[in-house]
Amino acid sequence: MRANGATREAQGTGGDSQLPPFPLFLLPIALVMLALALRVLVWRWHELYPLGGDEREYFEQALTLLRERRYVELRLMRPPLYTGFLATCIYLLDSLVQRIRLVQAVVSALTVIPVYALTLEIFRGLPGRDRGRVSLVAALVTALSYTLAATATELLTETLFLFGLASFLWLLLRAGRDDGRRTTDDGPRTTDDEGPGATDDRRPAGSRAWLWAVVAGLTLGCLTLLRSVALPLLPLGVLWIAGSALRERQGLRQAALALCLFPLTFFLVVAPWTARNYATYGALILVDTTGAENLWLDNDPAGREAVKAQLYALGDDMAARQRLASERGVAAIVSDPGHFLGKAWGESQKFFALQFFDDMRERRAIWVPPAEVWLRLVLGDGLWLLLLLGGVAGLWLAPAMRRPDPRWVLVPWALYVLLTGLLFHVELRYRLPLYPVLLPYAAWAATWIVARRTLQLPARRRQWLVSCAAATSLACVALMLLHRPYLAESWMLAQKHARLWLAERALVTGGFGAATHAQAAADIDPTSAEALVLLARDSGDDFPTARRWLGEALERVPDHPRAHALRGAVLRELGEMDAARRDLTYETATLEDMQRWLWDVSASWATPRRALDLGGGLDLGYVRGFHAAEEGGFRWTRDVAEVRLRLPAEPATHLVLRLASGRPAGAPAAQVTVLVNGVSVGVVRPSAAWQTFDLALPDGADRGGDLVVTLRSNTFRPRDLDRTSPDGRSLGVMVDEIGLVAR
Repeated sequence: MRANGATREAQGTGGDSQLPPFPLFLLPIALVMLALALRVLVWRWHELYPLGGDEREYFEQALTLLRERRYVELRLMRPPLYTGFLATCIYLLDSLVQRIRLVQAVVSALTVIPVYALTLEIFRGLPGRDRGRVSLVAALVTALSYTLAATATELLTETLFLFGLASFLWLLLRAGRDDGRRTTDDGPRTTDDEGPGATDDRRPAGSRAWLWAVVAGLTLGCLTLLRSVALPLLPLGVLWIAGSALRERQGLRQAALALCLFPLTFFLVVAPWTARNYATYGALILVDTTGAENLWLDNDPAGREAVKAQLYALGDDMAARQRLASERGVAAIVSDPGHFLGKAWGESQKFFALQFFDDMRERRAIWVPPAEVWLRLVLGDGLWLLLLLGGVAGLWLAPAMRRPDPRWVLVPWALYVLLTGLLFHVELRYRLPLYPVLLPYAAWAATWIVARRTLQLPARRRQWLVSCAAATSLACVALMLLHRPYLAESWMLAQKHARLWLAERALVTGGFGAATHAQAAADIDPTSAEALVLLARDSGDDFPTARRWLGEALERVPDHPRAHALRGAVLRELGEMDAARRDLTYETATLEDMQRWLWDVSASWATPRRALDLGGGLDLGYVRGFHAAEEGGFRWTRDVAEVRLRLPAEPATHLVLRLASGRPAGAPAAQVTVLVNGVSVGVVRPSAAWQTFDLALPDGADRGGDLVVTLRSNTFRPRDLDRTSPDGRSLGVMVDEIGLVAR
């Protein structure tokens, strides 16, 4: 019947030719490309982000490994594999951090594949088309996750670990695969509808279980040398393989072989490192001392810094540190369980928090591009909410697609990830190991809801499962809201930003009501510095009033770059040059283009000079298109740079520029086209040494007005000429002074 139907479809109707079916196997590849596009976008946004403390330690450790051919332990001992990964990237691609971040972006995009494969394996009992849909939804959520894209820009273990974890779970489930029959709660099911990835590879029970067990053991060994948090997966994996063998009644030889090879291959990977630790420190340190040390660091009432001082006092004796930390950590919990329970309660609330909402509220001085703000909220926190609630619901409600059920491995792993956060401390990147557990079941819940399916279960069992899913979801949401009143804050922020937008629009268009809207925003959010910056901008050339508003803004957010830069421009107008210089240095405290911003907002009231000392500390607001000031008191141009000057009352006929190419041997010769108010006044070719160029102003330049000098130059990148240089900027020429004179 099935073959005859297939023949009729192939023949078509009426002899008309048909388009070939879409190759569905290409969909996961398309999702990988989508994931890569998002990650490259975030990679570009984060190009200038500095390395954090842990990132810097890993990076320096890798450099030491390459330069000195020796492995130097970090102050808090960590597994070695990530350092080896960084060293390999540096050896192949050089030490440019942005290139290593790009490698991690590719790894993060490729994580779509093991998540897709894992979901196919979990839901192997579904009809092929349904199985393919669920797997594609899981892959799509992985591809669109801003959280994963942002994590890839950090030189930390999470990106590699997540790829390896999803791969390991897929391999482990394959090691326990049955004989090809697909089962659900209602009994055996065959595949009538084929979907993407829906293969029917029937085979004798256990015929390749040993091979999958070997690969799974090797993968788990590598995972453990990446992050020792993976260690509990070893007993879970052993239990899974044993349970699968018993369930499928595999032969004793096949079961025994898989059960032996899985832990054996794991120890073949980990044992050399354990032996190294024993030879170095004279004690059994399986992978690292992280667990023992964090047990003490996170549970002693004295606090982490005080405990670190005691640990560091032991020097490099990791065996003594492990022993002491274990004893003191357990003693701290046993002697003061109330302190531990209070700490664990706080960490449980933080575990379910909205990562990017919190980050932007707690670090309000950090500027983020508006497009990235939306991606953070929608594809970061929004997807986390859907993943959490959908994953919890799916874990409770999804029918068992195979025996034994993969949830016997996945749920204990998820609980372990949660409990380690409560036992130690929560950083939101620590919950990423939940993603391979939540993604498949959240995808099933989404497709189940969209298709309006009903659970084919007895009424009492269905009611019990729905109640459990609802209770667990509500508990997660309650803990989230106990951490922070997200609903109230979101409503407040929506009102505030609507008012800020109206105030900004009024200032840009020259309309009325800017002060009213800005004051309303300040009243809605008493911590808002941006509202007071808008009030200062609305003050125009009433500099004492603007200064007062900006002072209040900096009381609310002391490091707010816009408030500092604008106050610097105001103080410059008031003649307080030293104070102005201090505030204008905040140009480099933000990733926002502060040159362009202050140029625009101060254009109507800032008084341009007839001569400007670039890089002298007082030029911000009159320049744009330059790099930050250099230590020698000058600025590099980009390919196009502009300076705003004011023609003096007395006649000025020439423009004077002090330039230097600043270019090393091998760089192209510098060539600068100079324009005044859009009219070319000449082309100059500065040499490596400082030179002064004198160019006549164009005819028709009005006396007493403002003019804009534009410098267009070819550029070079120092790193292209010297691979040891950390400078990847596109540089034009060096500019020291620009002024107007009479000749």
